[in-house]
Amino acid sequence: MPPSPPPAPEEAGPKSACLEVTCAVIWREGRILLARRSDSGLWELPGGKVKDGEELRACLAREIIEELGARVEVLEHCGTVAERGPERALNLHAFVCRLLEGEPSPLEHRELRWVTIAEMISLDLCQADRRLAEAFSRRPPLAPAGSGS
Repeated sequence: MPPSPPPAPEEAGPKSACLEVTCAVIWREGRILLARRSDSGLWELPGGKVKDGEELRACLAREIIEELGARVEVLEHCGTVAERGPERALNLHAFVCRLLEGEPSPLEHRELRWVTIAEMISLDLCQADRRLAEAFSRRPPLAPAGSGS
């Protein structure tokens, strides 16, 4: 007997809860670090999903170690974007970060690039990151002292 087809989306059960995601705004000499996703090829600010019970800042520090092999100090919150779609809902929380140790490497991404905010807007960005970039073009997040900006 052939296997049953997968259920239609409306029959698949309740939609998952809203994802909480963090991202880092890491400055160097007037440029922000972007990472190119391995799956879609879209550009994003590095970061990742918050685990159950994890604080936003702790999540971001952990994700930067895992994704970039570098340690950061997570500083001030500089924006949140809410994305709602038929497949998922997420809140993307951006924080200015200062590099403390290590040179960022693309451990989980295709490549990394240091860009100006104007260059960031011209790239093929993930939707939530595009909304952050547009907000940054109107009011850039302040670079931390000692970042070369």
